[in-house]
Amino acid sequence: MRAKTAMIIDDDVDFSTLLTNLLEKRKIHVLTVHSLAEAEDYLSYLKPTIVFLDNSFPEGLGINFIHCIKEVDPQIKVIMMTGDTASWIHEKAVAEGIDYFLQKPLNFQKINSVLDDLNVEKIS
Repeated sequence: MRAKTAMIIDDDVDFSTLLTNLLEKRKIHVLTVHSLAEAEDYLSYLKPTIVFLDNSFPEGLGINFIHCIKEVDPQIKVIMMTGDTASWIHEKAVAEGIDYFLQKPLNFQKINSVLDDLNVEKIS
């Protein structure tokens, strides 16, 4: 599968900017949103190939949003990202159907490895 679009759902603007730069180097079109409500609005018509989903938002947990993503298209690859170390989060994320679980702080080498596993274009 070759990813063409990615949605970053994270309220950390600096991290989102860094991740956007990494994805754009791989020629992936990126939309960044900073709230779950905003993500829900865009998901209805964007249908990204990959979603990078943070867990902690002022309005709720990203883990409870996974089903919304999968309802839009079960083929969307979901990469859950969190700084929370509670094991139940990882277990619930897997049960909800995520493709990868990444612990923050993130290493961009690890993100590149995940993108390689998903067969996303490498940086040229």
